[in-house]
Amino acid sequence: MCILSIVEVYLGVPFGYEPNDEMRKLLEDFRDMINFCIDYAHKRRITSFAKLRKGVYEEWKRRWDYSTHFCHSSCKIALAMLKKHRKKHKKEKPEAKKLFMQLDPVLYKFYGDGVRISVRPRQFLFINLKFGEYQKKFIDSWKEGKLKTG
Repeated sequence: MCILSIVEVYLGVPFGYEPNDEMRKLLEDFRDMINFCIDYAHKRRITSFAKLRKGVYEEWKRRWDYSTHFCHSSCKIALAMLKKHRKKHKKEKPEAKKLFMQLDPVLYKFYGDGVRISVRPRQFLFINLKFGEYQKKFIDSWKEGKLKTG
């Protein structure tokens, strides 16, 4: 008898960036998207990604004018936060406070020394990254096809 198990390892690599008003607005909107999904799932006791995404999708599109992949990402993060919160046996709902983003791989692409984020169809936000030798190794590996992002 042979047992085969596949393990995926994820590594988060921090990058600095040159802030601008457009980026700040995107980060604040993404935080609001997560809190919207948390609120919706918490009120309805939803734990399934498919049910949450189906439930918030139309209202999400009315509220925000971004690529709908942002809806997928915010739903995933919201459910992860709710799951962690339930494990700690807390009754009140969690809240996203910090500004951060976790994007689907189709939404971004390394572009020279920066990242191009697809905000809307055929509309992009370019961010100049600040990185050192450690981060440069990962960018080079990604360009050579040795590494996946997302």
